Amino acid sequence: MELSEIEKTLTPIITHFQAAYSELTDSSEIKIIEEIAHHLLARQGKHLRPTVMLLSACCCGFPLTAKSDNPIFKIAAAIEALHNSTLLHDDVIDRAEMRRGIETINKLYNNKVAVLAGDFYLAKVMKAVNEVDNKTITAIINNTVIDMSEGELLQQQYNSRFDIDESIYFEIIRKKTAVFIALSCQAGAIFSTTDDNKIKAVRQFGEDLGMAFQIRDDILDYMPSSRSGKPQGNDLVEKRCTLPLILALRNCGTNDRNDIVEMLSNDEIDTKKMDKAIAFVVEKEGLLLATRVLTKYIDSAIASLETLPDNKYRHLLQELALSLKEI
Repeated sequence: MELSEIEKTLTPIITHFQAAYSELTDSSEIKIIEEIAHHLLARQGKHLRPTVMLLSACCCGFPLTAKSDNPIFKIAAAIEALHNSTLLHDDVIDRAEMRRGIETINKLYNNKVAVLAGDFYLAKVMKAVNEVDNKTITAIINNTVIDMSEGELLQQQYNSRFDIDESIYFEIIRKKTAVFIALSCQAGAIFSTTDDNKIKAVRQFGEDLGMAFQIRDDILDYMPSSRSGKPQGNDLVEKRCTLPLILALRNCGTNDRNDIVEMLSNDEIDTKKMDKAIAFVVEKEGLLLATRVLTKYIDSAIASLETLPDNKYRHLLQELALSLKEI
């Protein structure tokens, strides 16, 4: 399911979010910041996090007739700015030169500029959150930033290690990806209802959706570029051990496991090694087993919505989760 379908339903309030985001990110007279803001706008993604935030809000009763000065839009803008801050820092960490087909800030300028720009956006997030002055929202955003930082550091701790188990992998993606989407859904509900059960249900949906989102992305990394739309085997090149490989290694004999781990652990991974690793993952059913885990999280996400009002917004959340089964 394309997010554009959801955006059409949410058109009145999506417009308010976009205006709030422009105000948040364009408010600087420093030329280089203005240039970076325009560059990020050109490569902007699908606004997944603010979109699911607003969809979750409407699911719990938020009206499409809300005025543009409602604080929900400033927080939605802050969430998108936080996402951009993490991407700027990630591109430096990963030494990425392209994102969504456009040069990264660290490529256009340098690492120092990219890090400082990420810090700038993070400061903008803090400013927006302080202006809204909602203690609950402030707390969950703070905790999410802590979790995401821990997730990045945990991934660095286990980088280049191919002997990790599922529990470590799940903790990394939960902290790096899932908690951010969970925050987005939870924040939307907080602006719509005081019913703790609804708020918890929406947050659980977001966390399961985030887990599924990352697992799907990790599965696609083993797919041909023509199918996934991105370079095949990038996680292997970066020496990241993700779920398909973890499950394939668990599903083979000791000798095969030792051979693959030794091959991937030593030196750079060239095309020959990458092809051998991908063939191994396919042969040992790593993709099949990972897809079953993906399905489990999608089904759990949808089950979390069962206690919420039966309206078109809930159905759109369900369709969004179901769309992740398409690989």
